[in-house]
Parts: sequence; structure tokens; C-alpha cells
Amino acid sequence: MEELIVGVDIGSSKVCAIIGQVDKNGELQIIGIGYYPCNGVKKGIVVDIDETAFSIKKAVEQAERMANKNVTSIYLKIYGGLATIYRNNGVVAVSGDNREISKEDVERVIQAAKIIAIPSDKEIIDVIPLEYIVDGYGEIKDPVGMAGIRLEVDAAIVTGSVTAIQNMEKCVQNAGYELEGIIVGPLATSESVLSKDEKELGVALIDVGAGVTDICVFKYGNLIYSSMIAVGGGHITNDLSIGLKISFEEAENIKKKYGTLNKFPENDVEDIKISNLSGKGLATTNINEIADIIEARVFELLTLIYDKLKEAEILDEISTNIVITGGGLSFIKGNIDLAQKIFNKSVRIGLPQSIGVSTPIYSAGVGIVKYIYKNKKFMHSIRESTKKERKTIKLGLFDKIKDLFSDFWA
Repeated sequence: MEELIVGVDIGSSKVCAIIGQVDKNGELQIIGIGYYPCNGVKKGIVVDIDETAFSIKKAVEQAERMANKNVTSIYLKIYGGLATIYRNNGVVAVSGDNREISKEDVERVIQAAKIIAIPSDKEIIDVIPLEYIVDGYGEIKDPVGMAGIRLEVDAAIVTGSVTAIQNMEKCVQNAGYELEGIIVGPLATSESVLSKDEKELGVALIDVGAGVTDICVFKYGNLIYSSMIAVGGGHITNDLSIGLKISFEEAENIKKKYGTLNKFPENDVEDIKISNLSGKGLATTNINEIADIIEARVFELLTLIYDKLKEAEILDEISTNIVITGGGLSFIKGNIDLAQKIFNKSVRIGLPQSIGVSTPIYSAGVGIVKYIYKNKKFMHSIRESTKKERKTIKLGLFDKIKDLFSDFWA
């Protein structure tokens, strides 16, 4: 049976829905795309459940019509800056009589890694196995089928705000779907725009949305740094609106049509007609005036990102590229040149490498689908156990251990 994976990216200005289908050969195909405006999210946090639910519904319905499929459950992303990652180990004895490691053993060791004291307002949303260790031998990616007595995992435990997650789940339920899981944004987006070599050698991923910019760094194949700033492409639009004295909607259109950091010789500059806020006739501007306004905000945004990375002493870990994606900055001409001057590193625009979605606004949505496809064998057990943990999230560590072992020995 062909399996559907639906990824939904809820941003500050829009909701993107991507439907992926795993065919009979086990290959992933993108078959549905949906897009709908949204004003129910601010700085990555849901502030209007009904508005957000409506936008989710509309975006998914668009994707359903394109794919000619019915969707019942979806996966969401959470901004990397709203998640906290802990490192922890899990250890179990291999259960089979023949000492062959099974999928159940792997699930048990992942559950063991989740025995960790976390704040009561946090919830585990993902467990990322960094390496498995069988009888002392490490750097194993998939131990299933290997022989051993003792199985260990070194894992990254990803947590998010209980309140934020419950509000997101409420939005999904009000839209008529089940929340299948929540993925950390940088982990998802990296699957669609970064290469394996980049993540091994050291790369920074800058995902610029309308109201939020996610900043993260990968090295040795793992996420080693994640942060967020509450500045995005919407602030560029706002500056144009104020500077040119036009509506926010027209400023957005001006940005999309004429957005550039590049100046033109004065004798080559033509007037651009704009509707001023007074509503009395048309005013004029030109490409250089637009570029001046945009450049000031883009320079500020890129400088804030640089300062974040410098403060974290992580710049030297970036050996390959700074990769910019998302709809907030990627479409503005000249952004690569300015970014290269500020970071003094190679910069490129990150695009999903899939037919029909090769634009930065779909990077996160496509990434969610690819991340789930890649990690599907562990996602169900993580999600189900997380539901159980909600009932006991305020219990102490001893109670969590007792609950875990009761699951194993029931």
C-alpha cells in the first residue's frame, strides 16, 4: 500500500502543506502542494488558534486536490530557537535468544535514552540517535541484525514547550486532522537544502521567514547549534511601507517585484508609480530608493545573525557554506554578495531538489516530508511514548523510570 507523508510548515505569514507519497518501490515522490496566508502566528508562537486552524485546513485542502488524496494526519515543524536539545545515553540488554539485535531492541534503547530529567514545562518531541554502540564498538548507524549482548545509544533528546506544542495540536485538531508528530525546523529543512558533505564538514543554515529567522550549524552530520531571532522578511516589507508611505500589501508587492540591493546609474533609473496612503493619485519612487531601504534592513538582519554565531564561538566550525533559505530573504537580488562580505564565507541559496517545489518557500515543508521518510521507523514509537509522557510529565525521574519499565514488562 502506498503511504502518504504530509508536512505542514506554519509561518508568520503563510502555511505551506506538502504531500509526499512512498510508492511501491519505497521511493518518495512529492505529489501535492498547498499554500495559504496566515496571520495567527507571531514569532513562531500560535496567537490565534482559529485563524491558524483555518489556514492549515485551506493549505492542506489545496495539496489534497493536487494529489487527489485524502489527508487524515500531518507533521508540523517547530522553530529551532524554541526547542532545547539534550545529550543522553541509553543502555539495554539484547533480548533475543540468538543475541541478534532486533527493531524492538532499538526501540527499547531509544526509550531508555529518554529517561532524563527535564523541566516540567518541556516535552520530548524527538529522539535523534547519533550513534549506536554494540558491546563497546561504536559509530554504528543501524544495529538491527547485528549480534551482541549490550546495546547502547548516544542520542540527542529534543524538547519543546508543552504549552506551544499543545496549542499547535489544538490548531491541527480544529482543522480536522491528527497531529502525527513535530519536527525541529532545522533538522527538517536541512534534509531538503543541505548536502551530506556540508553537514559533515560544517555548514550554517539560515532560514529567513516573514517574522522569524532560524539559525543553525551542522557538523559531523549533527546539529551542533540552534538559535532564533525575531526578525524576518516582514520587517523589510514594513520598512518599505513606512519609507514609501504605502500600504503593507503594496509594499510586499513592491518587494517581490523590485526587491534588490543593487543600485543603478542615475541616468538609467526610471520612476515607479506607487499608490500613496492618502489615496489621492499616485506617487513615484525608483529602484535606488527601494534598494536603499531594503539594504539597511538586510544589513541589520545579516549582522544580527553574524553576531549570534560569533557570540556562540561557532563561526570556525563552518567549513563549507552559509546556506540561506526561506521566503523572507532568498528572493532579494544581491543578498549573496552582501552576506559574503559580512560572513567572509561562501554563501548560497538553499532550494529543495524536487520537481515542482524548487523554491525556498517550500524548503521546510519538503524537509519535513523527507525527514519523516528517512526516520519513519522510529517516529511512531517516539510519538506514542510522548503521548503517554504527557500524563506523567510532572512526575519525578523515579516515577518516569517506573512507568518505562512497566511498559517493558507488562
